[in-house]
Amino acid sequence: MQPFEMTDEQRRIAIDAAQLHQAYTAAFFKSRSYRGGMHWKKAKGKEYLFRSTDRYGYGKSLGPRSNKTETIYKEFHEQKKEILSRLKRLKERLREQARFCKAARIARVPRLVTAVLRLLEQRRLLGQHLQVVGTHALYAYEARAGVFFERGLLATQDMDLLWDVRPKLRLFAVEEVEAGGLIDLLQKADRSFDLLGKRSFRAVNQAGFMVDLIKPEPRSIQQKERRQMGGTEDLMAAEIKNLQWLVSATRLEQVVIGEDGYPATMIVPDPRAFAIHKLWVSEQKNREAVKKTRDRSQALAVCKVTLGYLPEFPFRRDELRMFPVDIVSDAAQVLENAELPPGFEK
Repeated sequence: MQPFEMTDEQRRIAIDAAQLHQAYTAAFFKSRSYRGGMHWKKAKGKEYLFRSTDRYGYGKSLGPRSNKTETIYKEFHEQKKEILSRLKRLKERLREQARFCKAARIARVPRLVTAVLRLLEQRRLLGQHLQVVGTHALYAYEARAGVFFERGLLATQDMDLLWDVRPKLRLFAVEEVEAGGLIDLLQKADRSFDLLGKRSFRAVNQAGFMVDLIKPEPRSIQQKERRQMGGTEDLMAAEIKNLQWLVSATRLEQVVIGEDGYPATMIVPDPRAFAIHKLWVSEQKNREAVKKTRDRSQALAVCKVTLGYLPEFPFRRDELRMFPVDIVSDAAQVLENAELPPGFEK
């Protein structure tokens, strides 16, 4: 379970890629305010400035032609041209940086995963609503620490998305999700994605890669919570016991690099919460034996990396209040006997 440290050159290239991705994302969101167009419309013998907001022509009038509306028209088109030009330049730089990432061997995350992550971020679903849990979260922890986990810990054919249903979907997200739902977004990343069955929590593509939508069980059996982000043909989230521990934990945001060299933002639970939850899962009687061993190995690996490379995440009880006291105590006992570096506070 000993991680391998990045070289200084690998760190430099990873930092450059992250900064480029952040610049591109900021430009992308700015460009959203220029969707549609602005043009003059004639009505009853007068010209009016009309702002269309989508390809169907919906929009609103900004008033009759005047010095003020002519200035608005000119500035809109100048700024739209500038931001689109900036996006084009940043895409070209990302394409070049992708080659450096692959040459430096820091391109780690399956390209389908990073494709899905970018789409989630651009729809403002990543973070407040969805985060990555399970095996793929290890890519975020290793990137933050500047190390590489052994490939065996990372191998998996499924991606787990944890949905926090507490915040309402914001307008920006609703516009993108309500019609086709999460399955429509997955199909933008890979057209072969389809539900495994009617009202399933799982989508699978033709290569057998799966995306699971999960959420915590409601606090009361009488409480009914939303389980689909889109319409009736969308994934239906599986409700799983004690996922509220991860939903309530602080979140870590980290840029990761896909196998194609292109970066993406990944948001995951606090690595301490990940480790403690994985240890708890590994002790469940109904868990398959082979999965229990893997759960424990992943938990110990993340814990070791956190203690050795991420001092901003100290193992203190007051920062793990989302877990019952006995769960934290049991984890502490396991970790004390696991030959980890010092740092776990009793």
